[in-house]
Amino acid sequence: MGAVPPSDDGQTRIRRRHWTLAGLACLTLVFGVLAVLSPVRADAPVVNWPKAGSAPTSTVLPLSPYRPLDIDATIPCQALNSVGADGGAALNTHPADGPGMNVTARSGTARFWVDGQEVLVDSLRTSCVYHVRADAGGVRIDRDGVLLLHRADLLPPQVSELSTQAADTGGLAVQLHPDARYESTPTALKTVLLIAHGLSLFALLVLAWRVWRGTGPGMRFPRFGAADAVVLLVSVAWIFLGPSNMDDGWYMMMARNAGENGYMGNFVYMFNVTENPFVLSQYLLQVWGELGGWSLWWMRVVPTVCGLVTWMFLRVLLATLLGRAATLRAVPWALLAAHLLWYLPYGTTLRPEPVIVMCAAATLVFAEAAVLRQSIGALAVATVCAALAVTASPSGVVAVAPLLLCLPWLVQWLRAQPWAARVAAVLLAAASATVVVPVGFADATLADVVEATRVHQWYYLSFSWYEEFQHYNTLLNTAGWARRLPVLLTLAVVVVVAIASGRGGMGRDPIRRLTLVSVITTSVALVLIALSPTKWVNHFHAVAAAPTVLLAAVLLRSPLPRRAGLVVTGASVLLLVGAVSLSFAGDNRWMPFTDAGQRFGEHLNLDSMTNNLEPHIGPLYLRNPLIWVGVAVAAWLWARWRRRHGQVVRVGPDRAVLGAASFGAVLLMLALFVVAPIGQAPGWTVARSGVQAMAGGCGLASDVRVQLPAGRLGPPGEAELSGDFATTAPPLPTSPWEEPTTIWHDERPDGSSTGTGRLATGWYPIAEPAPHVTVPVAGRLDGQVLEVEFATPAGVVTETLHPELRRSALREWQQLSVEVPAGASALRAVVVDQVTGARTWLAVAEPKLTDDRPVTELTRGRAVLANHINAPLWPCVDQVGIRDGITDTPVVRLTADEGLPPEWLDNISNLEWGGAWVGTTREWVQTRLHAELPGGPPRAPWGNVFVIRYLHPVGQYDLRVPTEIRSSLERFPTLADNDYPDIERNAGTQQSESDSEAR
Repeated sequence: MGAVPPSDDGQTRIRRRHWTLAGLACLTLVFGVLAVLSPVRADAPVVNWPKAGSAPTSTVLPLSPYRPLDIDATIPCQALNSVGADGGAALNTHPADGPGMNVTARSGTARFWVDGQEVLVDSLRTSCVYHVRADAGGVRIDRDGVLLLHRADLLPPQVSELSTQAADTGGLAVQLHPDARYESTPTALKTVLLIAHGLSLFALLVLAWRVWRGTGPGMRFPRFGAADAVVLLVSVAWIFLGPSNMDDGWYMMMARNAGENGYMGNFVYMFNVTENPFVLSQYLLQVWGELGGWSLWWMRVVPTVCGLVTWMFLRVLLATLLGRAATLRAVPWALLAAHLLWYLPYGTTLRPEPVIVMCAAATLVFAEAAVLRQSIGALAVATVCAALAVTASPSGVVAVAPLLLCLPWLVQWLRAQPWAARVAAVLLAAASATVVVPVGFADATLADVVEATRVHQWYYLSFSWYEEFQHYNTLLNTAGWARRLPVLLTLAVVVVVAIASGRGGMGRDPIRRLTLVSVITTSVALVLIALSPTKWVNHFHAVAAAPTVLLAAVLLRSPLPRRAGLVVTGASVLLLVGAVSLSFAGDNRWMPFTDAGQRFGEHLNLDSMTNNLEPHIGPLYLRNPLIWVGVAVAAWLWARWRRRHGQVVRVGPDRAVLGAASFGAVLLMLALFVVAPIGQAPGWTVARSGVQAMAGGCGLASDVRVQLPAGRLGPPGEAELSGDFATTAPPLPTSPWEEPTTIWHDERPDGSSTGTGRLATGWYPIAEPAPHVTVPVAGRLDGQVLEVEFATPAGVVTETLHPELRRSALREWQQLSVEVPAGASALRAVVVDQVTGARTWLAVAEPKLTDDRPVTELTRGRAVLANHINAPLWPCVDQVGIRDGITDTPVVRLTADEGLPPEWLDNISNLEWGGAWVGTTREWVQTRLHAELPGGPPRAPWGNVFVIRYLHPVGQYDLRVPTEIRSSLERFPTLADNDYPDIERNAGTQQSESDSEAR
């Protein structure tokens, strides 16, 4: 019998519900749009120099972004007249020759420089006052109210200091507004609108679920089993054992600094612009970090929970799609292998991908529920999940793939519905997507998001969708074997399934249907990820949800038809063998920090051509395709034997290769990361540090030791100087020790001499012994003679100093230490500069006796900058931040090493990428201390410890932070312009090479 049509009253009620849904969806959309467009309460910091009641004192003021919104400087003529007969600066906003403002006097003239251009020369009077005003309208200079210059083409000058050489500073003053455009909080109006939007969206989803819950089978929830226990156990263990990611500290610092300045800034690059609307994962990290601290193990709980929730969703998906076949014992174990194949190399990162994969898995489940039950309500929930994925990162667009697969039945459903239902469904979809509003726009304006997007595209390495091949180039050129394998295996399986589906389809087998659906979803996701503007290997993890299901399906049942034929089978097996072999051709290197103790090859050898890090057992390399061909042939022979004896064949050549590669890779990963910390014992490891941090340990700070002054040297004899060595003003403006010290150098910047010579300091009596002596050096260090001589009862003993040659020492000191021989009574440093040419000078400071002490004696109570690579391993330090458009001024800096290129460690000052700390680094001189991470077998260099000293005192200004109401559409001068940081070319896609050169 057919279904009984509803009565007229019933149709009226249904129609009323549809229009109610449409009205509620409209209300949600209106609230969302109004929330985006509503004003915010923004910080408007003001800096006044000098401090109230004080005379002007030169001070460091590193702005980030580099230029203030406006600056107003008052320079009395008496200040210019008092800079000295040889001339000097009455006001600098930047070190000499930099892109700031310099107001100087010489030979009776006042000279004004902005961004390296001399914009005004004026005859200097005895009594007058100059005013310099710079803002979005340009630079204006007047004298006693008479306008002398207006340059509309000039930007406000960059500011990293406010300094003066004037003797008479009366009346000298500066007021400026740092660019803190992104520091804002919702107004009361915006808060009300956000709450109203959230309530209306929740009510809309509930009503849509009730009205359009659909008919047919519901989702099935599997019982907790052994495979679930294994996933839980491995996931918890992986919090401590899992590999580190180069970006973990970066994302953690975004989250940590957001608590200080009130918005999610980039912290490292692009002037610390907001990351909105892609901030979901950082918000989760921020909340979690503020609850329990910022150690790596604690922060990894967030991606671990995401991984477990993903597993739960995928278990439900397979139980639902497979029906009775889900009760097969192999099902959870196949899913386990596929899940861990992706999770183990990628899953514990603090990057956004774990959140994206979780949202994508949820989208898969609810989209499948929508298809099975013809439920628009479930489809709305799936839309919410996909939209949330996009708020984590642009690569979150991959979560839309399951929704696209719903379009065919959705179109059919819409055609069969009355207009009220159609309108309501379309509005419901649009309203569901507005879940991005409270995440992406709660504390950001529309103008903020538009400008931040431009800045990201301008300064960061960005690619168009049609350049997706760069993604795969990066995978093959930079990724290790375990990060290659799930991606390449997925691609190979997609091609194999495509071949198989052309040979008769998938039939009615639920596993084959699962294979076909998941391969289409995977293919769409791989196409969608091309829309992501960046092409790093980490982004591949975003697609993991659908490929995990796909790999589980083909592990359960061969993707090939029963009678595929020799050609199809052979081609498919060769594709799989090629993918597996190419994957295992990658190195087994796990930087940063989790490479210590790893097996295969010479991990202390940084030369990838000779270190032999590819997985192998003796001469047997897993990259060798003959191994995997052998697996396939063995499986084929075994299957042939079983067929001849009338037995069922369950594993063919293709599944044998898939199974051996998948289960083998999972077991190999587990073994490597369990054995690594054991092999490195008793030395420091991430795993040991995580366990210690649970009990109150402080990560690397618990083990790192540095050479600090100890003992005492007596007064030295007379130094022996030859060649160009002298004690004139040194090339570096700060001392490498806390107190003033004698510095010898041979710099001859005028080229009048070769800049070579020999220095032998006087003999220093050892008054109070200490284990080591430390000598600070700077300049061109390679090719030089650097030694310490000791007077001992057996005669003079010479020890060679070994500088760090991978870092330039032209702008920093290096403290080099050697042990003091037993019985030594005196010592001296002997250096010979034998390198000629420009910038080959050598500087040496007085030696001191030192002893290795815990690094906590250096960091305790001090402002510390742990860099974006190793920050999670320094949870107890007083980490600096960026607030009110000004960077903090750390006095200790901690960086990673491990053979990484030095420029990676200094990304904070990468000018072409808008490094957020450029101004700070221009004002400091670093002293690299001799630091060690003792214990255990030899390991790659662990990192660096620097003491920072500034060109001027810090904090000699007043800062007020009033607030103002700001429209969501109010735009500030753009940062996405090469004139802003004063660079010749940018890294993004907006500007071609020729355009950059034209500038």
